[in-house]
Amino acid sequence: MRMKTITTYMVAALLLNAAAISAQAPRSLEPKAENLRAWIEFIRPAEHERAWEKIGWRNAFWPAVEEARRLGRPILLWTMNGHPLGCT
Repeated sequence: MRMKTITTYMVAALLLNAAAISAQAPRSLEPKAENLRAWIEFIRPAEHERAWEKIGWRNAFWPAVEEARRLGRPILLWTMNGHPLGCT
């Protein structure tokens, strides 16, 4: 991709993120006992953000392959290299 396109996507993402945060953030940005409930609701994921939890994830490859063949479904193979928290 060209640099201009990447920059455009980054600016758009930042603006959308800022708009979403400003619409939901508690009035006082400093966490206090008085606004604890507002912060909990702000941080808690919405129902649509938790949809991935309803997917029947498999943690063993070959049984997933056999099940996918039986059901005629595709497989998403998610792999990674390194520490899951980025502590490398």
